[in-house]
Amino acid sequence: MNVLGLVFAILLILTYGYYAVWDKHTSGRKLRSTYLSCQKAHRTVLNEFESQFYNHSLHAAKPKPPAEEKKEREAAGETINEKEPGLNRECARLNLWPLIQEGRETHPILYETAARLIRTFYDPLNPGKKRFEYHLLNLLLASAKQTVQNEGTCALEKVLLPDPDMQKIYYKMLKGTKKWDLRNSLGYPPLTEYVKVDRSDTKICVFHAHPDLLTVLFNPKLAWKLYDEIHRQDGPVLTQTLVERIASETHTFAIDPELFRYLQLTNYLDHKDHKMTFVADVGEVSLRKKLTIHQ
Repeated sequence: MNVLGLVFAILLILTYGYYAVWDKHTSGRKLRSTYLSCQKAHRTVLNEFESQFYNHSLHAAKPKPPAEEKKEREAAGETINEKEPGLNRECARLNLWPLIQEGRETHPILYETAARLIRTFYDPLNPGKKRFEYHLLNLLLASAKQTVQNEGTCALEKVLLPDPDMQKIYYKMLKGTKKWDLRNSLGYPPLTEYVKVDRSDTKICVFHAHPDLLTVLFNPKLAWKLYDEIHRQDGPVLTQTLVERIASETHTFAIDPELFRYLQLTNYLDHKDHKMTFVADVGEVSLRKKLTIHQ
């Protein structure tokens, strides 16, 4: 018997055995790390939810202006990055329900705004097809209308587009990227952060809107200036006159008066949003949960 062959065979068996054990060990460590990250993220979301629940409870004090809240958080040693606004709130999402039920002929401004949102946010997914945003939006509205007729309700996550290529793009739009920055052309957000289908509420709450959505409604200069104005300490009251004044200061073309039909111009004390999205990033895990805060 060839001794050298036997030795090589034993070495080969030991190598495969070591690799299998090491692979199992590595997978176990990665699984443990992911599990711990998920638990920490869940705990972070839960803590934030409990804080918000207390602030909304009947026994809590009257909501504080953003400037006062900011001072208290700074005094408590919390790090606040003013360059990163919070998430776009539930009340500030563009509602597709009127388009689904009544069509784009009845709501041309809303239709153009929805198309502009797709073009602004999801240009990286554009396959090079002209009027891509209109094609996808038409498919989405038609499929959503069919879903409503069949099921009586519609969730954007469950809408299936008849075009397989567009369905793949739509899936990426729903999922979004972990990080995104519209001003620096980095990534793109989940579609459901900015769009919804709601039978009752058809207006966009401008005060709770992220500057990216304000960019879709107006333009980047007006969006960020308006956002800074209404969120600064002792800022002006949010009105149509204020928006038009800032538009003039930023040399923006005249805003179509019809657009204001779809905007809710109220300050933070006049409107409470009980549906909130909580986000926690721990390691490679990014946890997002939409929770309702009941009074």
